[in-house]
Amino acid sequence: MRKGKKEIGEHVFARMAVAYSKLDQHCEAASAILTWMAIDPVRRDNLASRKIVGDYEQRGNCSSSIEFQKERYALPGNRHVVTVRAAVNGVQGLFLLDTGASYVTVKSSFAERAKIPDSASEITLSTANGQTKGKLTKAEKVSLGKLEANNVPVVVQKTDDKSYGAGVDGLLGMSFLSRFDMQMAGGFIEVRTRRSK
Repeated sequence: MRKGKKEIGEHVFARMAVAYSKLDQHCEAASAILTWMAIDPVRRDNLASRKIVGDYEQRGNCSSSIEFQKERYALPGNRHVVTVRAAVNGVQGLFLLDTGASYVTVKSSFAERAKIPDSASEITLSTANGQTKGKLTKAEKVSLGKLEANNVPVVVQKTDDKSYGAGVDGLLGMSFLSRFDMQMAGGFIEVRTRRSK
């Protein structure tokens, strides 16, 4: 029987964060804690967890903007699929804003244009269309309007399939989005820089 996300113990995410930190991958360490917080924000998003995230982000120089910024997008009809313009390493693309995706994921043709490093390990991703292979690497910078993050884990797809839709370059997933606060209300989704509590 599969466990619900809320049943996965804190120690799993803490160990993951420590392991990343030992590898000097502090942004990934922060992302592990942010993912844990996002599963149950009412109980987990507190001063202590934000301090841990802040320490990792400072060590990894993960955030490129310290002033408050926000971006707001209309939710089309009754669907929760939002297409946004984002940039990876300064190269603009069209992405699906996907809170269910663990990583920012890009097609191989976009990865070439954005000069995303090729030295990467292969991983298997579970998607809405089944399992697919990709290479886990890192982008120097990802930006969504005025929101920016450095050293963002990115998965490069092995093929340029059309599963995202025509003209879409990939998914803007939680390896970027977890570094920000998100709120969905009144037919809009808002992504904004975290404010200290």
